[in-house]
Amino acid sequence: MELRKIIDILESSIQNPSKGLPEDIFLLVSRITPLINVDLLIKNEQKQTLLAWRDDGYGPPGWHVPGGIIRYKETILKRLKAVAKNELGAEVQFNLAPLAINEIIHTTRKIRGHFISLLYKCSLVTQP
Repeated sequence: MELRKIIDILESSIQNPSKGLPEDIFLLVSRITPLINVDLLIKNEQKQTLLAWRDDGYGPPGWHVPGGIIRYKETILKRLKAVAKNELGAEVQFNLAPLAINEIIHTTRKIRGHFISLLYKCSLVTQP
């Protein structure tokens, strides 16, 4: 099968990329291109950092800074709000400029092995 036909088949299986990709296509994309994600740095008055439990099968299970991968044509601000809702069940306020931009390359990982990560300072508007 020629490459153009394969691409047409892949594209026809994607209903709305701004709402996410089918798992197999997402995993393919993550094997061939860096992913851009946002991370939420939320600290309380005692300077403790709020973490979320993650056991998604891609990294080791454990406590992580809440974060998520930006979808196609999704703004950074929309992803920040979605991460707060999805991972914490809360609303947050955030600074418009990231605190840090980090590149993470997992040299032994094929799937989800390269990230450009934008870290944002956030504060809770509602409790998790």
